[in-house]
Amino acid sequence: MRKYLVGSLLILCVVGCSSAATNLVGAECSSQADCGGGLMCLTLGTFSDAGCSPGPKACSKACQGDTDCASLGANFMCFATCGGSSVCGQAG
Repeated sequence: MRKYLVGSLLILCVVGCSSAATNLVGAECSSQADCGGGLMCLTLGTFSDAGCSPGPKACSKACQGDTDCASLGANFMCFATCGGSSVCGQAG
């Protein structure tokens, strides 16, 4: 898995991290109700030399590999988060 989640998932927010982007991949969320279209409100991770820190929450999909993210678009890949889970994020 890729350990450079922060930069890649910040790209997710290019889709939009505002209320206007509710239900879109990468939209900021506080609960499952903020996400639609088969997306979940997932906690992102920030990796550094000090380890992993939970980051903001965004609408995305849990994944085990890049193929799990294919339904979101050709540029989506699976990235590691804290706690051993992974989420789909848009690669640059």
